[in-house]
Amino acid sequence: MLITAFSLAAPAAYAALGRAEATAQVLTWTAGDGYTGYVSAPTTAVAGPATIVFENSAATGNTTGMPHTLTFDTSNPDYNTDVSLNIQASPSDSSAGKHTAQVTLTPGVYRYYCAMPGHIMSGELTVTAGSGQDTTAPDTSASVSGTKDASGDYVSSATVTVSASDAESGVDKIEYSLDGGAYAAYSAPVQVSSVGEHAVAY
Repeated sequence: MLITAFSLAAPAAYAALGRAEATAQVLTWTAGDGYTGYVSAPTTAVAGPATIVFENSAATGNTTGMPHTLTFDTSNPDYNTDVSLNIQASPSDSSAGKHTAQVTLTPGVYRYYCAMPGHIMSGELTVTAGSGQDTTAPDTSASVSGTKDASGDYVSSATVTVSASDAESGVDKIEYSLDGGAYAAYSAPVQVSSVGEHAVAY
């Protein structure tokens, strides 16, 4: 939510709070006492940024302190080889066995395995191109205009103009709320004439 604040009785203030970007997907692998397979592992993902979480801790069933790795195969041409990942984790390490990494996945299949000697843990992660949906919020802005006095207060009235644009799927609608009231459709600049502090959310 973006908020514009201004005053008709005290020095005016204008602030625009930025929007949150779409959250990247989180893919989690876990390991325990076994060395023939991971306790849990994702099988599918969507192309793009991803947070990889690998946990090998008491919470995931490791009672022996055995270390494991989550390693992406970059040598087999039958699989995607564009992500170089080799995380080693054990319950006694400095992160208590839970580690994260940021990667960018591409469509195709990745092979992953544990690189510890004697361990035969492995699997495949299938990455699709995605749904094609627009997950990026529109760019929005607001400005306050009007006549100000010497101390910076708006005199008589202030006008709030809101704009939005979206290069991918376009803007469906703009809504605004004045001073915490119900949201309403924005079709023209908002006129505010009552004395006092005001805030427009949009």
